[in-house]
Amino acid sequence: MSSSDPEIQSEAPTGAPVSKCPFLRGAVSVPAADSRPITQRLKEDNWDLHEQAEHDRVPQAMVKGEMSREGYVELLKQMWVVNKGLDAALVNARATTPIINDLVSDRQLQEQYLRADLEHFGVDVETIETTDAARTMLGHVATLSERDGHALFGLHYVREGANNGNKFVAMKLKKAWGLEPECTDGFNYLDPYGKDQRPLWEDWKSRLADYPLTDPEKDSVFAGARSMFERIIALHQDLESLALA
Repeated sequence: MSSSDPEIQSEAPTGAPVSKCPFLRGAVSVPAADSRPITQRLKEDNWDLHEQAEHDRVPQAMVKGEMSREGYVELLKQMWVVNKGLDAALVNARATTPIINDLVSDRQLQEQYLRADLEHFGVDVETIETTDAARTMLGHVATLSERDGHALFGLHYVREGANNGNKFVAMKLKKAWGLEPECTDGFNYLDPYGKDQRPLWEDWKSRLADYPLTDPEKDSVFAGARSMFERIIALHQDLESLALA
């Protein structure tokens, strides 16, 4: 139970009628299920972590066009590490978790975009050293793969939604580095869908909102999304010495 949940009262308030049935005395009330669409809950109740993730030093350096190419490459390296692991876990989970099978397409898998960007910058992915935060995230992915496919989907929701802001970040970096707006080399990860970004997101979000999930499954998706924000924040902080050097 989260700290924001109301305290459960095990006794009737003063002046309230007391049940004559001994089996009902001291019974607790069960909180009503969240009636909001899962997409609304994911946006509204993760806003605190969303804001923190966006305002860390690493993403702010990108938005302001202050990150160097070298720093950007260091970021891409660790994103390749964690997304390669998450992609593999999602593909494996398609057989056991319907929402992953139905809503996670091959086009949404991000390792392919990161590999292309790193190849553009002359990086051999086999030589990448994993940071502590990236290693921790991989462990989290492995745990959810074994225990909770819906929470695993929650991780994917966060990175898919991040494409909306990342497209803007890509434009800022291109301008700072004197590149043409149409340049895609090195920016496949930040802008994988190009002009299709907004319509693809709106369609996918609508399909998610309508997807049949039980209340416990919705809770798992939400918990997974929240954990993804927390681990992205940790990854940003771990990268400060590399990406902002």
